[in-house]
This record gives sequence, structure tokens and C-alpha cells, in this order.
Amino acid sequence: MRIETLVIVKVVGRPASYSSAAEPAWKAAVREAFTRSGLGPWAERFSVLVEFRTPEARNANEVWDLDNLIKPTLDAMEGVFGLREWRGPAQAADDRVDHLEATKRTVRSDETPGARIEVRRLVQ
Repeated sequence: MRIETLVIVKVVGRPASYSSAAEPAWKAAVREAFTRSGLGPWAERFSVLVEFRTPEARNANEVWDLDNLIKPTLDAMEGVFGLREWRGPAQAADDRVDHLEATKRTVRSDETPGARIEVRRLVQ
């Protein structure tokens, strides 16, 4: 199997955890980054690499669980994956992601929070 990069985007914004008050703003930032790329959606099997840059925590309750950062990010990527074919509410077809790599780190002094997202096609 081969992996071919389809698109790399840089999302600027405060990454948000699933079901948090900041989730809609993060999803909007992810959607905008992919819209700006002008590429997709594709009907492929995918590999996704996400590198989150999280801000300094403002309080002891602000933690960055990697699994909770991933879900809203993939959910906002319908511009890449297209929509899931089912009878429920519209959702990104992220069920076609077969490989996922994700990391997180606190921003450096010269950086803004956000993420680098690389979407790759899996070729048999």
C-alpha cells in the first residue's frame, strides 16, 4: 500500500475538545482552512496526520485530551471526506479514515494555536 498526500492545511485557532463551548469555533476554523485550499472532497480511503498546537492552559480545568481534540476536527472535514451516506443528520464521512496519527504540544512563544492537518490517500 502507498500513501499519497492530497492536501496539507494550517488551521489557525484555539483547538477545542469535543462537546465544549469552543467546539463550534474550532470546527469553523477547520472548515475554512479546507475551503481555502480549494481541494476535495475525494472518494478515497484516507490517512490523516494532525499536529495540534495548544495554547497555555488558562486554568486547572483546561486540559487537552488528544482523543477529544480529534473528534471535532475530523467531524469538520466534510470538505475532504464528503458526507456520510446514511439517513441521520449530515456528517463527514470520516468512517473512511483507516489510518490516523495525532500529536499535541503547547505553542512556542512565536506561534499561534491551531493545527497542521495532512490528508493522505491510501492507494492499494
